[in-house]
Amino acid sequence: MEQGDSDALGGLSEVDIFKSIRKVEPHADFSWMRHKVLLSNVANADTPNYRAKDLEFAREVRRIPLRRTHPKHMAPSSPERFRVIEIRRNLVGNDRNNVSLEEEMAKLAQNRIAYEVYMRMIAGSVDKLNNVIKGGSR
Repeated sequence: MEQGDSDALGGLSEVDIFKSIRKVEPHADFSWMRHKVLLSNVANADTPNYRAKDLEFAREVRRIPLRRTHPKHMAPSSPERFRVIEIRRNLVGNDRNNVSLEEEMAKLAQNRIAYEVYMRMIAGSVDKLNNVIKGGSR
């Protein structure tokens, strides 16, 4: 950005045109990854000793500040945004499997709706950007 651009933007030094997309992106990614985990549960519904899994945001990990206490220690890496957790259910069949197909199908339907909402929000933001790029002529 050049010196004169700041004045043209009303004193703003930087404009983030992708801010709205970046806000929704983690949620869309979460829904996409959760879909895979839930499908794995459905696929393993008849697998002996299989435990149902789900996905959650790994926010707890981000709250713990990591630092190097010795030069030979590994540098802290960025934590994963999501983590797979095992679902604890009392429902266990004779094969020690705790997958409930009804629950998994309900979660899949709910997750699909959430993903569609996030994608519509992203598409709306992209449409607005396209409109701006074309000069507002629609």
